[in-house]
Amino acid sequence: MPESYKILYQKLRETELACVPPGFQDTSDVYDLVETEYPELCDDSILCRDVCSSNSTQPEWKHRLRTVQQNLLETDGSRIKRLSKGWFYEPIETEVSDIPNDPTQFTIGSRYNRWELHDIYGGQRYYGIVTPSDQDFILAFTGESGDTYGYADGFQEDGSFKYTGEGQEGDMTMDKGNIALRDHQENGENLYLFADTKYPWIATYRGEYQYEDHHWETLPDKNNNLREAIRFTLTPVGGREIAIDGDPDELSLADLFEAAKRSAPKRSTDGTTSSGRTYVRSEIVKKFARRVADGVCMGCENPAPFEDTDGEPYLEVHHLHNRGDGGPDDPENVIAVCPNCHRRVHYGRDGKSFNRDLMDKAEELYDDIDAPTEA
Repeated sequence: MPESYKILYQKLRETELACVPPGFQDTSDVYDLVETEYPELCDDSILCRDVCSSNSTQPEWKHRLRTVQQNLLETDGSRIKRLSKGWFYEPIETEVSDIPNDPTQFTIGSRYNRWELHDIYGGQRYYGIVTPSDQDFILAFTGESGDTYGYADGFQEDGSFKYTGEGQEGDMTMDKGNIALRDHQENGENLYLFADTKYPWIATYRGEYQYEDHHWETLPDKNNNLREAIRFTLTPVGGREIAIDGDPDELSLADLFEAAKRSAPKRSTDGTTSSGRTYVRSEIVKKFARRVADGVCMGCENPAPFEDTDGEPYLEVHHLHNRGDGGPDDPENVIAVCPNCHRRVHYGRDGKSFNRDLMDKAEELYDDIDAPTEA
């Protein structure tokens, strides 16, 4: 793959070499661990002398790995320590939630230990589509492997989720996990969607979804050979739209919050929310975030920098718990910020700590919103 070593370098920087477990590691151990985690990016045919002035015949990906180690070593708070012979890796701290005995109690945005999840529910540990025996549900895990080849799973503008089927090499086939996903509703099985994180065996719950459609698409496999792949369209249980009586712009903040919560894909609904006009789910959540902000950026606390074409203060809606703005819409997971703060949280050097500040601010704000009173 062209310039695969650059992609590897970026991933190792972003994850702080999360694929390397805690404890003492010599350099050869780290090579093996990285190659196991990112086989498609560890190209031994691209040598150092091919990309720089060095005459070294070592693979360039190994040189990039050592560069990442050295850069992290010089960073305050890094998990890497240099020893006289080798390296010492501190554990990566990340909060995970307890696995519920009832899968309908998974919480969107919460992280779970996938290994423990399989201990409780069973199913294939290393598959993208998991079909536990003696259970009335299946699990779908999505990762970032497609990003390497120019395509990716992810949330679409209409609230659906694009999901690539199982099969790493050659043409995919409509069998095993793929057919289980396609037919899950006919088989009376719920579908719970998870996204892998940068931490090994830690996955974020995205919500309960259902199969809507699929098509075949020509995509590269793990060896970069073109093949026919299945691309599923999944939609949140309850549909993409929500019915609301009246104009959402005239709802109280508490009522708008309740409508936005109802629109989040947490669990099954009976579809009888209202006989009013229907709205795209994500739009209700965005309206709520902007209503809370009231024309003021929730990051820098300055007024919106300009008005949009409708004469409204221009603020962008940021998803707090997801990488990028492609996550599921839940009112407690969004906050309205100005374009500058939005770029800061995604691309700034202090982006992670700034996002944590926004999370704290959102939690404090939304805790103060009273539930709507019954008429």
